[in-house]
Amino acid sequence: MGNFFVCIIILCKKIFYCFKEKLVTLKIFIRFLRVLPHRFAVMSGGFLGRVLHLFLWKKVDRCESRCVTALGVGVTVARKIIRDSFINLGRFAVEFVRFPVTKKYVRELADFPDSSKKLFREALSRNHGAILLVAHMGNWELAAMRVIAEGFPLHVVYTPQRNNDGADDFIENIRVNDIGMKLINGDGKNLRDIFKALKAGETVVIMQDLDARKDGVITKFLGLDASTHEGVVRLYNRFKCPVIPVHMTRDYDNPVHHHVIFTEILSDRLDKNGRVFGEDLIASLELCNTVIEEWIKETPEQWMWLMDRWESTQKKI
Repeated sequence: MGNFFVCIIILCKKIFYCFKEKLVTLKIFIRFLRVLPHRFAVMSGGFLGRVLHLFLWKKVDRCESRCVTALGVGVTVARKIIRDSFINLGRFAVEFVRFPVTKKYVRELADFPDSSKKLFREALSRNHGAILLVAHMGNWELAAMRVIAEGFPLHVVYTPQRNNDGADDFIENIRVNDIGMKLINGDGKNLRDIFKALKAGETVVIMQDLDARKDGVITKFLGLDASTHEGVVRLYNRFKCPVIPVHMTRDYDNPVHHHVIFTEILSDRLDKNGRVFGEDLIASLELCNTVIEEWIKETPEQWMWLMDRWESTQKKI
């Protein structure tokens, strides 16, 4: 998500460049978004996404190429998917900066059904902690806020952004102080924090659709070779912590409303060769990939195509 905020910051700087007064800053713009009625603010975010879709035409071309290659759709379909993806991200960005306001009524913004709560409690009752497997779908930050609001503390593994132009501090402040996350830097130097949380029977959240670059193993993702983080399977083998995919979607009929669904305890499933989860590293990772692939195929416009999942394994697509 930090990549999208970087784009927003760059655009806002270009818009505000002609003004010399110190009052006209990004902070003022954010304050303005926070005083608007929520529905109007989110719809404005959709407009911002459209503007960025036009402004970042080179990135849009690459996103469309990825979409065509990964989903096997035509160019016309891919163009609509990517345009709608930018609209979703614009809405997401506005929702994110409004978290200091909306945290008071987060239950009204996202459903968290009793069936999902029951599954989560069942997993935690095993006393090995839990891993929530998430992807850049819908508004994943709101999903975390909704779960935390139910009294489930979350330790979230995050990746610092490259060349973020100050976006990291802004994002981290909201994640910690407004959403209530306990952050763990995913640079590989903070494994003890992850171990400590799982040993204490708590929950760790891992974004599983990031390009792992040289630190990953090659698996198939939407039919293409991709470098995949292996931490989920390694942690399961060490701690036997249940792995639960969490699906977050934006409601089509009411775009300001969301659904948080805990789909299953994935680590209870057998892989494609009939082996238990964790026995074969590649097969277990591809089992994780398959779940995310199903989400993307179901609502491709709600996935973050701006993020290059295949950056380290494929030619620029």
